[in-house]
Amino acid sequence: MFQTAAGITIPFPEKLHEQYQREGDSLICNLSFEKLADFISAYYAMLQEPLFLAIHPDAEQEEVWYLDGMTKKQLTTILDGYGELLYQDGLSAFAIGSLATEDELFVQKYKILSLYSTQADRYEALLQRFGLTHTTHLITAWDTFSEQHPGSAERLEIAGQTVPDMIQALCAIGMYRG
Repeated sequence: MFQTAAGITIPFPEKLHEQYQREGDSLICNLSFEKLADFISAYYAMLQEPLFLAIHPDAEQEEVWYLDGMTKKQLTTILDGYGELLYQDGLSAFAIGSLATEDELFVQKYKILSLYSTQADRYEALLQRFGLTHTTHLITAWDTFSEQHPGSAERLEIAGQTVPDMIQALCAIGMYRG
């Protein structure tokens, strides 16, 4: 069964399948939540350094915070400390990518994944390794919502911290508002 993050509610998760759809230089994906952390790690292991992390504390707003110029090891350290919060929170969105190639994985609201690369083909094997199959018509969380059955997203607190708290802490090591 398709799992979702703690901070989101999707009215009909059974309508979602682990699939991806190609849209130009992007791969739009549904991935069951229990695989998200491992997928993200495998994704950025393929990237060329330096890396960046961009966080939208509220996915509905334009506010973005950046931490760039990182090595894979530095990003791993940050995600070891704050990954669960980023992955579970319902209101935020974030991106991880390479400053060298501009390849980017954007984890959108409702944890819909959008992977951008001018060489998107190179990531299809990764998607398939995580059990995603190709489709020409991807049904995402947004497609399950209606007036009678809306989705919901909420700000979570994990280990006494929220995403805004995390951003505040990361400012000490160079995170800045874009």
